[in-house]
Amino acid sequence: MLKIQFEDRRKPAMWLVDSTLKLGSDPGCDIVVNEPMVDPVHAELVIQQGEILLRNVSNHRSIFINDIPIVKEQTLQAWDTIRLGSSELEIIDPLKERAGERAPKAAQATVVRPVVSPWMLKAISAPLDGQYFSLSDGAIIGREKAADIVVPMSFVSRQHAKVAIRKDNLFIEDLNSSNGTYVNGERVLSCELRNGDEIKIDEFKFSVLGPANPSGNKPRTLVKDKKTKKSVEKSAVKSTTNGNVRAAEFNKKVFLHGLSKDAEGKVFEITNAENHISRMLGHHLSTSEKSVSARHVYLIDTELGWEIKNNGASDGLLVNGKMQSRAVLQDGDEVIVGGTLLKFQSVGDQPLNYASQSVQKSQSNRIAIGVILIGVILAGVYFSGVFGN
Repeated sequence: MLKIQFEDRRKPAMWLVDSTLKLGSDPGCDIVVNEPMVDPVHAELVIQQGEILLRNVSNHRSIFINDIPIVKEQTLQAWDTIRLGSSELEIIDPLKERAGERAPKAAQATVVRPVVSPWMLKAISAPLDGQYFSLSDGAIIGREKAADIVVPMSFVSRQHAKVAIRKDNLFIEDLNSSNGTYVNGERVLSCELRNGDEIKIDEFKFSVLGPANPSGNKPRTLVKDKKTKKSVEKSAVKSTTNGNVRAAEFNKKVFLHGLSKDAEGKVFEITNAENHISRMLGHHLSTSEKSVSARHVYLIDTELGWEIKNNGASDGLLVNGKMQSRAVLQDGDEVIVGGTLLKFQSVGDQPLNYASQSVQKSQSNRIAIGVILIGVILAGVYFSGVFGN
């Protein structure tokens, strides 16, 4: 019978008898590993008839056995080392422990284990940052739960991309996704991957880990995605979610018009590839709560047009009155960021006078309300006279 103990001996060793033991940072776990990089319930040890199975139950963190990350589960042997976060635990043989000896590696019985792939993906974006994924059998990356690597982001397609090993080389293929697959910043349909490459799916990123150079000095196989901004420019009109048809010509210079009191009459010209809203609203708001929110909302020049994205604004992002995490803006859309109302203009090289239109509309509304009130008053006078007689 085997035992498990912390390598730093912070707690007494525990016998591994037939049972299921939970490992994690929650005080209710059987083995508590109290540190930030460990989930409340991070892993399970399933012990049955002398066999020990380590199962990763975390959706966000990896577990390492002998410094090799496991994806789902693996059988443990005496003298294996488990690492959760920065803490290490060891499976020990009590007989060797009593004799004061560590079992020499060469003397151990031959253990047959699943082949560990030399290729892995490491997530470098939240919410999976730091987690490793083995690619021994290839994998489907996507939003749906049935995917091998689930990326829970709304703009990731259900089945976004596929990675596979062919003749010891790793390849990625885009599965006709809506927002494309990028390798080292370039949109691709398929591509051979190499150690150190960065894969980007929507805003989510992976780092490729593998052999230093499996293909030698041969140029990599690469099929580029020919979807460019020119294909967007060819479109004459575009139907939007509110049913209106607007011009869809891609414009490199756009404007945001301030309509609320804190930015009324201001016009912000945007030509850069990426802008956070607080930078456009100006330094006079830098200490206000509104600017803190605005600092987390970005306007980005993409191949689909100008996209606005909430990257953590506390009070959200509203586009045409609807809460959004991100949206491709169309000419005339209204955006509320940190309580500031802005109107988007993408047609024309000069800003339109939306502020005066807003004033005229407000004046028209006041006139209409005044006419209605006068009518009500006159009607009241008339009826009081009729019933008074």
